[in-house]
Amino acid sequence: MANVAVKAPPRRRGGRRILIALFLVIVLIAAGIVWLNIAAQAQVNAAAALTVYQPAASIARNGGSTFTAATTGTVVQAKDTVQTDAKGRAAITLPDGTITRLASDSTITLDSAHFTKNGNLNDVSLTQQVGRTFTNVQHLVSGATFEVHGKSATASVRGTKFEVYTKSDGTMIVKLFDGELTVTSSKDHKTFKSPRQVTVSPDGTISDPGPIVPDPNDPFGPALEASNAVQVGTTPGTEQDFIGAPLHNAEQQTYTYSYAGGSAVKASLGYPGSAMKLTIKTPDGKQYFGTGKSPIVVTVNNAPPGIYTIYVDGVSGLGANGEEPFIAIASVEECKSAEVIQFGAVHHGYTARDLVTAVQQSGQASGISNLSLTISENTIAGAIISAKGIYNGFSWSGSAVLTAQNGALVIMPTGGTIFGMNVPAQQVVDQIAAVIGQNPSNVNPGFVVDRLFTCSSVMMVDGRMTAR
Repeated sequence: MANVAVKAPPRRRGGRRILIALFLVIVLIAAGIVWLNIAAQAQVNAAAALTVYQPAASIARNGGSTFTAATTGTVVQAKDTVQTDAKGRAAITLPDGTITRLASDSTITLDSAHFTKNGNLNDVSLTQQVGRTFTNVQHLVSGATFEVHGKSATASVRGTKFEVYTKSDGTMIVKLFDGELTVTSSKDHKTFKSPRQVTVSPDGTISDPGPIVPDPNDPFGPALEASNAVQVGTTPGTEQDFIGAPLHNAEQQTYTYSYAGGSAVKASLGYPGSAMKLTIKTPDGKQYFGTGKSPIVVTVNNAPPGIYTIYVDGVSGLGANGEEPFIAIASVEECKSAEVIQFGAVHHGYTARDLVTAVQQSGQASGISNLSLTISENTIAGAIISAKGIYNGFSWSGSAVLTAQNGALVIMPTGGTIFGMNVPAQQVVDQIAAVIGQNPSNVNPGFVVDRLFTCSSVMMVDGRMTAR
């Protein structure tokens, strides 16, 4: 089905204030802390963001046992525990895009997570008390670690997709879908490559790796298939996922996706069985749909700009309990400088030169020379910005991690030096807050931020002009 061309309104220069604010973060890592000479902590804590796909989820803080209701956007710190109830579905996402999804009746604790001073993840430790989790670990730098501890063993991974099912008696089933994984217990140690699974008995005995066994109660199989399908031919970092409540025959669910236009929008629907229908309604009113075997994939080429509506319909055979649909949506974007606001959709592409030029033109760079700035090359979530230069004759450097959480920008300084001495990250946060007049952990850029990632060292920020 062909698209009808939509005439775009004039481009608006709404990104200037964001450019200046982002660069000021880097400048302030040095310029605002010239008088500080306190040695920095060895590592900077990294927090995760909670997404609640289906209620209910709850959180217990700092090793406590009292749980309170949690919602999307809740910050998960070290020693916090997240649990889902019999209907709940949730996920915790680290700044680099590493995501751990929780099925219903699951409990997991973020033991610890740290950045290096350059902004990369250094180490992550999770403890899974009970239930099922699926984790997609992004590529870790040399020496970095990611571990999931169960009752009977620990899974250590690097850049991989895996599932852990911890039963109440301590039995663990570890399924590896991509990459390599090491499982270690008190009496055994096995390393294997995908696709394989092992079972760890309560006493620590690890079975030999074998084929992944289908499990009709496992919700992550359809989700993995849908996510893998939508990633083909789209730009890494543009994917947004949704998990719907159990859908019944003749029921419909609705989701939205912002896209400022240019190429293609692609959606994929995964579900356990029966029959469902996937429909994409474009901003100009055209509809594209698909049915058939899971995953269902629908693509809109020459996609017009604006807000897309995605419909999921229960067709037949869903049963009295219904089935949970998993919806993945992604798009194609060019990795280059851009400032576009069209029909409610927002897209900004920032290069390192864009940031430097914006501050030089703003007059905010007094006393700073020899600026050198870099943006992380390719990340599916967040961006690492590093800079160095001269401030009033003194050499300085700094790094910060930027992520999107709950529609806002979160800025996490991970290190800075002045006079060749390290500066504590918290001191940097305090200085930034004092100068820009707001906490950098929740910056409102003037629109809702849906996605923030980097490609070819361009920081991409996508969102929508909707009241927060």
